[in-house]
Amino acid sequence: MKGTIRTVATLAVVGAALYFTNPSMEDFGGYYERKLVAESQRGTADPLKKIAKALAETGADLAIKAGAKRQDRLLFSVFTLGPASKPAHRYLGLAKFVFVEM
Repeated sequence: MKGTIRTVATLAVVGAALYFTNPSMEDFGGYYERKLVAESQRGTADPLKKIAKALAETGADLAIKAGAKRQDRLLFSVFTLGPASKPAHRYLGLAKFVFVEM
């Protein structure tokens, strides 16, 4: 009986934590911008890094505003880039800072 109560209590705490930290579109936008900036910096010469960073930030902002959609599932969110019929990328978002590409 004690084991069942502990299990239920643990699941309730984890569920509440996921519910209250479900990522928003702004959280995903910040993650996607950091991802694109990091990708643009790889293999880039030092003088071009600032230009590449600015282009990546602008591209991420446009991609989020124009083509990103969020499906709220209460404990997590699914973010889709591109049209729903053939999405370019899909991400599972958990706890405001964990995003996994699907």
